[in-house]
Amino acid sequence: MLMQLDKKPTQVTEFSIELIEKRPASPISRPPLLFIHGAYTAAWCWQPHFLDYFADAGYDCFAVSLRDHGGSSAPHGAGGWSIADYASDVNLAMDEVVAKTGRNPILVGHSMGGFLALMVSRNRAVSGLALLATVPPEGLIGSALHLFWRHPQLLWELNVIHHGGHPPRLAKLRELLFSDAVPECELQHYANLFAQESDRALLDMTLPQFDLRTPLGHPPAFVLASRHDMLMPAHLSQSAAHFLGVKAELVDGVGHLMMLDGRWQLAAEPLLHWLEELP
Repeated sequence: MLMQLDKKPTQVTEFSIELIEKRPASPISRPPLLFIHGAYTAAWCWQPHFLDYFADAGYDCFAVSLRDHGGSSAPHGAGGWSIADYASDVNLAMDEVVAKTGRNPILVGHSMGGFLALMVSRNRAVSGLALLATVPPEGLIGSALHLFWRHPQLLWELNVIHHGGHPPRLAKLRELLFSDAVPECELQHYANLFAQESDRALLDMTLPQFDLRTPLGHPPAFVLASRHDMLMPAHLSQSAAHFLGVKAELVDGVGHLMMLDGRWQLAAEPLLHWLEELP
């Protein structure tokens, strides 16, 4: 059981999961990396910067698109995907990575992807956990309350994205998800790529979380947060770090979508440093 609020994934017919690969020219003897995206995006969010950066450092890199995101198809026979459905997609991607490399991956999860990485690691051995601007173990309630009380206009903008539209003002999109280092043409490009998210998955993460077990085998963990994150404020990532028994690393100058930010190196470099320090 992954979570008490949803005991098993929805039963569906066959479908395909997109797994983007980036292999290093000079591989090193380290576990592969499996990147897990957050809500509204897909595996494409890791392609502009992170996949090349970590492959150049010698890591086998893989990025999964959850069902009905990016190049992954939507299963027939059901709808309203749960967070347990998404976790089963991560498990499928892990199976593929293990088959290709012979090693359990380090899970690198962003936002909802961090929540999924932690969720999967409770029932399956992983080589490590790296959570970036993550939804904490207690779920989305803290983020929702933060936006409601501190930034209600941004909460409305996020709701527009959620229902398949685009924020009417790119300035608000920047304020919600990026720093001032992202050119307006890139903002528009990313806005066009955002996809509608499952109401049920978001509700699953907003309701009280009953499964708060620590990861199986206590793998090494890394938590990174931005002090300027309007969507997932740093204290929520610090909560995740405390849960994992580590100290969160805080950076300045990047927004919530740190892997796409104009200053993406500020997030990538601490992650690489942590990877290189692993025994």
